[in-house]
Amino acid sequence: MKALLHKGGALPCSLFLALCASPALADVRPDSGDYAALPPGTDLALLYQQNPRIDRSYMGGKRAADNLDLDLTVGVLRLVHFTEFFNTGLIWDPQIIIPYGHQEIGATGQKNSGLGDITFGATVWSLADMERNRHLGWSLFVTAPTGADKNQGFALSGNRWAADFQVGYVHGFNERWTWDVIAETEFYQEQRDTGAHRDPLIQLHNHLRYNFTPATSVALSYRHNWGSRETLDGQTLETSHNNGTVGLSATTMLGKQWQVMGQYWRDVDVRSGPMTDHSLQFRLAYIY
Repeated sequence: MKALLHKGGALPCSLFLALCASPALADVRPDSGDYAALPPGTDLALLYQQNPRIDRSYMGGKRAADNLDLDLTVGVLRLVHFTEFFNTGLIWDPQIIIPYGHQEIGATGQKNSGLGDITFGATVWSLADMERNRHLGWSLFVTAPTGADKNQGFALSGNRWAADFQVGYVHGFNERWTWDVIAETEFYQEQRDTGAHRDPLIQLHNHLRYNFTPATSVALSYRHNWGSRETLDGQTLETSHNNGTVGLSATTMLGKQWQVMGQYWRDVDVRSGPMTDHSLQFRLAYIY
């Protein structure tokens, strides 16, 4: 497909909204340590703050839009409960994820605020060796199209149902080093207002974590995703992804019940979709 935006040109409105509403913009992806099971009876309340900044978007490896000036401020509430999985002796963690945010697109002057698409689901651990820090978890998350401004290109709402399957493994080499790897596949319903079809998205997450102490760690992360081509009536709205992202995070406990995490993320290779120049993220967790 030919480049859709040239100097002095204009990006078709439908495609511009599709670029800005990419599900890669604002969501809660598995962080380092997320696939380590906690004892049954543990509850978590997590607050996320995400601030991605996006100026460019790509299609088929070519720049499709410049100077988008898309600024997102996203808050996410995540509630998690660890318990026994139906008297099997296994651990699982039913949970709900509720995003809320404000979006401003400088290129058009459009502003949106409101509730995003709510996600609910759980992980079941077939391996939870807390002594050696080795865990294997299997997850299913379902996202409902509950977000505000569904038809206005709001990045927190895809206006479609989605099912996300994940398998994550945590391997503790010793007291200092841990490697987390998570494979993920997400399937999408056709978009409810337009009927646009999106192919499944495949993602691979890697986190190499170094523990200075049992309470404080840093992690170097790399994420890559493929697929998620979107079409409407034979026209390509978004080509298949082949995108890579790097991140650096630091985590520490504040007492016995509070944990804080700070992260920096940057896209390093984008074949399709918006490119995040930089994103600062923070997470506050209360353990009870």
